[in-house]
Amino acid sequence: MDKLIPIGILLGVAIIGFISKFLELGDIRSRYEFTVEYRNKFINFLNELFQKRSFNQQLYYELTGKVKEMQYELGADGVYAYVQDNLKGYATNNYELLVNFLPETRNAIRNQGNIILMERWNQAVQDCDDMFLRHLGTLKLAEEKIKRSLKNPFSDFAEGVKLIISLPVLLLKWFGFISAESSTKIKKNPILKIINFFVTTVSFVSGIMAIVMGWNAFWALIKSFIK
Repeated sequence: MDKLIPIGILLGVAIIGFISKFLELGDIRSRYEFTVEYRNKFINFLNELFQKRSFNQQLYYELTGKVKEMQYELGADGVYAYVQDNLKGYATNNYELLVNFLPETRNAIRNQGNIILMERWNQAVQDCDDMFLRHLGTLKLAEEKIKRSLKNPFSDFAEGVKLIISLPVLLLKWFGFISAESSTKIKKNPILKIINFFVTTVSFVSGIMAIVMGWNAFWALIKSFIK
């Protein structure tokens, strides 16, 4: 019984981490499906626009209604670090390709006789499709990484500790005090990652010591150390 307590704690945290990974796996699959569905609609819209010279208003409204959500989902895969447009006379950092390109399609039919603009649009279309494919690859890579780590007990334990430490941030997000974007930024903070690593290592080593020594002896050692 003396050794069952630390074993139970280690297993409990590892199970929490396993469940967290399983839920994250489902979230990644849902994001993958969303990206595929949006890309298919985007391609259909552009095919009608450039091949049939028909502006599908309904598809445009659907794409525009979710463009911010899609741009946020794409993350770094959908942002250019730096863009310089000599034709429009501007240069900018962190250029969001999809959000900026989609509204320009309103003028595509009217300007299809302009060779320069058409060349720019064709390049932008290719860049957008590359962006979607790149992000789908990113999601697939993340899915495979989680699948491989599911059977790793230490990884599950580390994920459980990470979830416990991030619980205050998750509660703030669930109750609407901070946005999902802010929550993600906080959880990716380098300082928080260092804290996670430190707490995970100390907790795991302490758990092993408690199993070897027995819970009562280990607890007596902790109290003597505190004193």
